[in-house]
Amino acid sequence: MGNIGLILDAESISDIAHLAREAEDAGFDSVWATELYRTSFQQLSSIVHATNRVKLGTAVALAFVRSPLITTLTALDLDESSNGRLILGLGTGAKRTNEMWHGITHGKPVSRIKECVEVIRLLMKGSHLDQPISYSGDYYNINTRGYHRPFKPLRSDIPIYLAGVGRYMIQAAGRFADGYLGHVVCSLRYIEDVVSKSIKAGLENSGRNREHFKTASIITCAVSGNRKEAREAAKATIAFYATVRTYEPPFKMHGFEKEAGKIREAFFNRDVKSMIENVTDDMVDSFAVVGDADECRKKIEEYREFVDLPILSAPHYFLDFEEVKKYQKAILETFGK
Repeated sequence: MGNIGLILDAESISDIAHLAREAEDAGFDSVWATELYRTSFQQLSSIVHATNRVKLGTAVALAFVRSPLITTLTALDLDESSNGRLILGLGTGAKRTNEMWHGITHGKPVSRIKECVEVIRLLMKGSHLDQPISYSGDYYNINTRGYHRPFKPLRSDIPIYLAGVGRYMIQAAGRFADGYLGHVVCSLRYIEDVVSKSIKAGLENSGRNREHFKTASIITCAVSGNRKEAREAAKATIAFYATVRTYEPPFKMHGFEKEAGKIREAFFNRDVKSMIENVTDDMVDSFAVVGDADECRKKIEEYREFVDLPILSAPHYFLDFEEVKKYQKAILETFGK
């Protein structure tokens, strides 16, 4: 069994630290903090001193809602406190939530994220040097004249993974990021037919070698002897993500547009029961790994032809945390070394 990552999800910050420590003890390669109800950086900062070896990833930090300077400083601080264990996973966020929840303009996401990453890299490498950093783009105009960070970074080349679902964003990861971070709804078929080909195109466009690029993808995984119960849990998570139009391409590829439309309608009516009921068994088979331990191990191995690092996520949306803990424990027991 190769390297495995784990999505951190818990009811309290102390539970997040405990889960991360369990993942490290089980031999997991990395733990990853999402950003919706909590900030990814704060979650990871809470586990720095609870762990020693496991890598810490943001999955993902929202790139557009912070300035590149703040993102850079936060990443450098967290990398230093963890002794060089950070992987900076960045995502654009969805247009609707960026504009309605955060009150920012979204712009052209591929162009904007490229500029954002370029600025972050400049700041990582040069914010502690004597010369000011200047950058002029469509979205970021930066001049750090008068600013000098008075200490060297532990690492000035923290790896940046770019999240994406659409072809152009995935190609962008291949062009200028250190790695790609696939979304929960990136099915094995979608990874094979769209993600892998788009990354290849991006790498070729930039003249880079695949061996220096890492591909990771988040996978909903419900290990259980109770197949019916596990499938229902997975359906709830799939229903949540079906409501976001940004994630529509995989649903469209699999022919689930009608189901996704019904789920979105139920979501806006606040009818969670109908949302889950409209997730079909075929959708579960496409977007989740469900079964007993042997079945799940076998299915995850199928991803490894295209993915360097599977990042497993227990079903969690619309479930109570005791049930989530049960699926997390099963993942740790099934995939631990």
